Amino acid sequence: MPWSPVGPLVFAWWNTSLSPPVSKRKSTAEDLEFVVEQIQQMRDETAFDVLGLGEVCSSDLSAILTALGDSQFGLFDASSRDTRPMFDTAVIYDKTRLSIVNQQSIVDGYGRQKLKTGEVVRFRLIETGDQFTLAFSHWPSRRTASQMEPVRAQLGMALRSSLARLHEGESNSFIILMGDYNDDPFSPSLADHLLATRDRALASRDNRLLYNPFWKWIGESHHDSEDFLSTGFCGTHFYPNGNTTRWFTYDQIIFSSSFLQGGAMVLDEQRCRILAPPLLRNKVMTRSEIFDHLPVLATVEIRSEL
Repeated sequence: MPWSPVGPLVFAWWNTSLSPPVSKRKSTAEDLEFVVEQIQQMRDETAFDVLGLGEVCSSDLSAILTALGDSQFGLFDASSRDTRPMFDTAVIYDKTRLSIVNQQSIVDGYGRQKLKTGEVVRFRLIETGDQFTLAFSHWPSRRTASQMEPVRAQLGMALRSSLARLHEGESNSFIILMGDYNDDPFSPSLADHLLATRDRALASRDNRLLYNPFWKWIGESHHDSEDFLSTGFCGTHFYPNGNTTRWFTYDQIIFSSSFLQGGAMVLDEQRCRILAPPLLRNKVMTRSEIFDHLPVLATVEIRSEL
C-alpha cells in the first residue's frame, strides 16, 4: 500500500523529581524554575508533541503550562495526593495535532498492596484520524520494591494484560508505553513479563511482543574521548551510591509491533535517544541537588494513504 508522509510526532518523557510520592528533599521555587527552563529548552530543540512527566503535582503543572505560554498545549493531569498509592504523572500534548478519545487508570493489587500500574490515554491524530494508545507509568523505586520482589513481575504482567484487554479483537494496535519503570530494559519485569524485546525483526513479525529501542542506551554514550568526563552518561538515572554502576536506564519509551510494520505510524529509531543538556546533567550528578533523571525522546513518522 502506498503511503504519503504527514510529518513526525515527537514523544518525550521526564521524571522531574519535583513532587515525588515518597518524600525526599522538598523542591524549591528555584527547582521549579529550573524545570520550567529545561522544558522550554526541550520544546525549542525537539518540538515535542507529547511530553510525559513524572513526580509532578497540579501546582507544578500549572506553573509549567503558564511558562510555556502556548494555548495549543493541553494537559491530562493524572497526579493526585488524595489517593493511596499517590499518583504523580501527567501528559502535556499539542491540541492542534491530537485530541483525547478516552482515558483510564490501571490500578492493580498484589496481596494487600495496591499498585499504580499506569495511566492510559487514547489519542486521535487530527491530521489523519488514526488513533493510538499511550500508557505512561511511574513504578515503585528499588528501595520500595527490590529487583527480585514479586511485585515487580506483577507490574509487568498487569500492564501487559490491561493493554491486551483494551485492544482485544484489534489486529494492529498502535500502543506506546513511556515512563520511569525503576527497572532496566533487561529486568525481568520488562523483558520477561511485559515482553519488551531488543529484537526488532522478531517484534515486527509477532504482535505479542513489544519493541524497546532503549536497550541501546544501557551503555556509555561516548567513546573514550577527552570530553567524556564532562559530557558522558550511561543511562537515564544517576544513583551515586551504586555498588557496580551509578547509572541505570530506568526511563524508556516502548512500542507495539504495529510501529515496525510500515503502516500509518512508523517508529523512527534514529530519533530515539536520551537528552542530556549540560546544566541538567551536572545537577543530576550533584549529590546536593534533587534531580536524578535525564529525559528520553522518541519519534514516530505519521503517514496517510495515497
